[in-house]
Amino acid sequence: MKKNRINSERVVAVVGLVFLIVAAIVSLMLNGAPKSIIEKIAPTKVVIPVVHFICVGLALVFLITQNIYVMISIFALESELTILTNYEELGIFFFYAALILILCKDLIKDKPRKKIIWMFLVHLVTLVLTYTNGLVYMLVDISYSLFCFAFYMWIYYTLKAKLSCLFPQNVRENNTIIGKPAGSTISLSDYNLNERQRTFVIENIHNKLSYKEISEKYFVSISTVKKIFAEVFKIFNVSNIEELRILLLQYQVKE
Repeated sequence: MKKNRINSERVVAVVGLVFLIVAAIVSLMLNGAPKSIIEKIAPTKVVIPVVHFICVGLALVFLITQNIYVMISIFALESELTILTNYEELGIFFFYAALILILCKDLIKDKPRKKIIWMFLVHLVTLVLTYTNGLVYMLVDISYSLFCFAFYMWIYYTLKAKLSCLFPQNVRENNTIIGKPAGSTISLSDYNLNERQRTFVIENIHNKLSYKEISEKYFVSISTVKKIFAEVFKIFNVSNIEELRILLLQYQVKE
């Protein structure tokens, strides 16, 4: 599972890097966007390639670090640039790609809907700045983005509601692991688990060993194993081993 997640992110990053390199090279051959509002501040035939090459560098950083905030930064930069340089549809796609990524990675913990609305308002202001291409085009872009906003939010919250029923209530409402989006790395030692507790949890989560198999491997009684796990359940505020597994399998767990 972990391997598939990492590979899929790397595939997206590599394909995105190829796109950015092509976009950067092509932008050197073009004459910028003379009608854009950016042209009133700086020559777009310089600005566009520079931003593309900055994003190429960020894509390389992401491939090395796998830092999701780097990928979101790329989407944000490309969204602003492409919207303001006559590629509004592409820019709108980049904006919603960043938004969906933020939601799927659970990066907004406090008042997510309010913050999403603020993000959309900033995006809307960017679309208004395309008035230099003509009022009709600006209105089309805004209406298209409004549709995308409604559609993607509907799909996201529909899927979230359907998938949430697969998680026990203790897992859905669990607030033990704070500030860690799903898919990120957590260390069991950060949650005051002792060495034996950490070992047994890793054996169950990663190696899928049962209570009996753990007891046989470490020469302890099954009742001792169950007692140790009962202490872990209290720490993570879950009721049983199934809930613990569902909770922790959302993360990359290490000792």
